[in-house]
Amino acid sequence: MHPRTLPRVGAIAVLSSTFAAGCSQATLGVSPATILTTVIANLPRSSTTTVGRRSPGSTTTTTTTTTTRMPARARIPPSPPATTAASRLLRTGEEYIGVPYVWGGNTPSEGFDCSGFTKYIFAKQGITLPRTSREQARVGREIPADFHDLVPGDLMFFAEPGEAISHVAIYAGNGRILHSSSSNGGVGYTDLNAGGDWFVAYFVEARRVGP
Repeated sequence: MHPRTLPRVGAIAVLSSTFAAGCSQATLGVSPATILTTVIANLPRSSTTTVGRRSPGSTTTTTTTTTTRMPARARIPPSPPATTAASRLLRTGEEYIGVPYVWGGNTPSEGFDCSGFTKYIFAKQGITLPRTSREQARVGREIPADFHDLVPGDLMFFAEPGEAISHVAIYAGNGRILHSSSSNGGVGYTDLNAGGDWFVAYFVEARRVGP
């Protein structure tokens, strides 16, 4: 898979991005209701949806057209400067940019999935994390899932409505995340101010780990 940026608008494009988030559980067990919710939630600000219905035994099709208005997307606020520890963590993570995404991967030689990557680079800082994103969401100090409260080095967790946490990333500040994702093709940055709507829409939890 080649690195690519998640599309910002359009029902079909957003549907594709839902399956491309990339973590151990990110592409599994997605229900039709979740898919529909994702598509509707990420329609452009002004979009028209046309649905055709035919009654049983009838040759006539009834067409219903609905116009959906979505609110303007808020820009993610600037972040405070990274601490020495956070800068060291992010520099360590940057050493592995380009390592391919591999489901269940734990090392640079075999590739990383999302939680394998965070576990590996935190271990380089002397911090032990559990293996899965769901377990990692229970360590450290809970931070509100609000970009105004995040600082570089925080762990961000993502989940679709009604689903368990399926992805983890490291907040790099100013709307950027560093993670291993199939949407990137592996380890890399995603700028949430310029794309990555899936991650903005389904950011549900944050934790601060370490000093």
